[in-house]
Amino acid sequence: MKIAARLFLFALTVSALTTPAQESSVAAAVEKYNQAFRSKDVATIRGLLADDVLLYEHSVRNDGLADVFEKHLKPEILEFEDMKAEFSDVRITPGADLALVTRQYKIQGKFRGRDITATGNETMVWKKVGGEWKIAHIHYSHPCPRPAQSSK
Repeated sequence: MKIAARLFLFALTVSALTTPAQESSVAAAVEKYNQAFRSKDVATIRGLLADDVLLYEHSVRNDGLADVFEKHLKPEILEFEDMKAEFSDVRITPGADLALVTRQYKIQGKFRGRDITATGNETMVWKKVGGEWKIAHIHYSHPCPRPAQSSK
């Protein structure tokens, strides 16, 4: 029993020592993504995606680097004009090789000639690949049209 307790305490101590560094390195990777997104630097975006990345946006499912990048992220990013992107309520839950990032977003600009303001929630899973943080999963969720409430 003493050995189990010592191992548990050791694990907590190691976790406490590595968490701030892990959080900082994940935050730096997320900020690199943010800057690339805002500046339409699609080469950097591509470099931050894992080969087996998976993206969900409502009923859309993109699977793998080519599908996610070529059919979803790259065309959308390049079609935006005068884009402004804000991220809030950013929460990072780091681990040794995986990290969870949740946040809210607000994107404004012109998309396909129309002024838009898009808000929603984003979940990202980052994983260590060759010592670098890469995006393994992105899930966007934004308001869906809802049927009018009937009054009773």
